[in-house]
Amino acid sequence: MSRLSFRPRPLDIHKKLPILKSLKDFEDDDTTTPTSATRNSQLLLRFASSSVDVDNEVHPVVPSKKLASEIPTPQFVVVDTYERDYLATFGQPASYLRARGARSELGEFVEYDLDNEDDDWLYEFDKDSNKQLSPEMLESIIFKLEVLDHKTRERAGVITPTLGSPVPVRLQLDAAIEALQSLSINYGVFQAIFNFWKDKRKRWQKPILRRLQVCTIIYASSTGQ
Repeated sequence: MSRLSFRPRPLDIHKKLPILKSLKDFEDDDTTTPTSATRNSQLLLRFASSSVDVDNEVHPVVPSKKLASEIPTPQFVVVDTYERDYLATFGQPASYLRARGARSELGEFVEYDLDNEDDDWLYEFDKDSNKQLSPEMLESIIFKLEVLDHKTRERAGVITPTLGSPVPVRLQLDAAIEALQSLSINYGVFQAIFNFWKDKRKRWQKPILRRLQVCTIIYASSTGQ
């Protein structure tokens, strides 16, 4: 019995590869050449020996049957009063849509985190004054000032939908003190925070809170450029 030859041979890209599904595929038929018969016999011996365990018991090879995946069928319910409960009264505006009323804007939840500039100002403020201001209090006040200023611009009808246009501060110190009097904070401390926030807004030329800034949309041409 000759050994299998593994020397490199040119591959025929048009020749179909045989698919072996069971041991019967190794059996020689009338069209099998002597070389392929020898090769099939040796492959059969290797395949059979690999299926023998320590007790010399041959385990038959059972072809695994792939179960067909079941596609779930969506369920739905017809609501007869849907068109009456949800009237089609929405009109598309010319400006961007913004979500409102999901939660109390001046509640306990704060959407602002101090940046490096805020930390530096807070450090200098605590060092120069005898009143200690916590970072959490500063975050809460800046957040509330941002929301109050946005509401002031809404009432004045000066919400700017144009990208790149400066957004000046409309909120006044007296109005902010009246709206945030429940914080029970010292007047001098609050005035210092208000002035710091207002100066920062002047440099930014836009709201500090990201969700209050004008949406940025980049339009691509049909050529992909």
